[in-house]
Amino acid sequence: MSGYRCYYELPQDPSLGFIWAADSNDIRSEGMSYGMLIAAQSNLQQQFDRLWKFAKTYMQYPADSELAAWRHYFRWQGRVDASDPASWVVNYGPTTVPAPDGDEYFAAALFLAHRRWGSDGDVNYLAEAKQLVAAMLHNPMIEGDVAAMVPTRFPIIHETENMVTFVPQGTANSFSDPSYHLPAFYELFARDGAPEDSADWRSVAETSRAFLVRSAHPITGLHPDYAAFSGTPVAGNNGQMQQHDEFRYDAWRTVMNMAVDYAWFSRDSRMKRQIEKYHDFFASRLTDNNVQAALFVLDGSNPSGGGSTALTATLAAGSLASLHKDRTRFVSNLWNVNQQSGQYRYYQEGVYLLGLLSTSGRLRYSWP
Repeated sequence: MSGYRCYYELPQDPSLGFIWAADSNDIRSEGMSYGMLIAAQSNLQQQFDRLWKFAKTYMQYPADSELAAWRHYFRWQGRVDASDPASWVVNYGPTTVPAPDGDEYFAAALFLAHRRWGSDGDVNYLAEAKQLVAAMLHNPMIEGDVAAMVPTRFPIIHETENMVTFVPQGTANSFSDPSYHLPAFYELFARDGAPEDSADWRSVAETSRAFLVRSAHPITGLHPDYAAFSGTPVAGNNGQMQQHDEFRYDAWRTVMNMAVDYAWFSRDSRMKRQIEKYHDFFASRLTDNNVQAALFVLDGSNPSGGGSTALTATLAAGSLASLHKDRTRFVSNLWNVNQQSGQYRYYQEGVYLLGLLSTSGRLRYSWP
């Protein structure tokens, strides 16, 4: 559990790499796709290809999958058994659900890899990306069977709400997660995906920008982990009350998503205003090189959770758009925050590195 390392390769085949979550002892589509995006931005093609080969081999639903609603999507969670030091065993469940943010990051990473390295090598990044984003829009809904306890499965982009769902299965398809809304990526999909889908992706981007406004608290600007399509906070999934109607771990990413969209493509004043609400709220809640608390009720009450490397980084990324008088303090906190090691390093440091790349201007969608 100690140390900083998150990237590993299978000892029996080092051409397959993965991102390990120490706290949960698993491998997630979120982390794998973060790793690929970071590798593309850092010009680490070998590591990118090894992560992609692992994801393609063990996580992706094939084109001929019986689960037609999820063809080309990725199982969100699996494990590696390392009890045999010479040969680690990878295990993903045959019907493990996709987590849409992972699929969105996979697609963006592949498009960016094509833009940086081209697609004439061992991996046709562009073809893989186009296939995935087309599936997000066009995969069919497959009705479930209540008697057989088989849930209804859906595509990642909700057909009528025109936005990303929380999980494309059963009742979890009836709400969203604000941190899954990535309008900058949708603009990228519109540019580099199939021309006939371009207008649809730009429409999804606009829907997400409006959702990021209406799902935020009107004063603090804080977003909940989960929200109904109307923007109303949602407490949990399948009746399990888990405080996801509050500003918690998922929601930390939302301010960075808005900032990257503003910087890359939109210059949307709504995103700027929402980010400045975050900066106004957190300006009095900073310590030297961190935040005092990272978890809140949406109105700003009941602070808890202590500091957070990840939240410190995403607030700094907000300075890509914010003109708040204290925006440089958020950037200084990011430069000086202590690194997270040990049990919780995976999520904290993964989001931290995305925030660091964003704030420094090194999260790009084009290269000379």
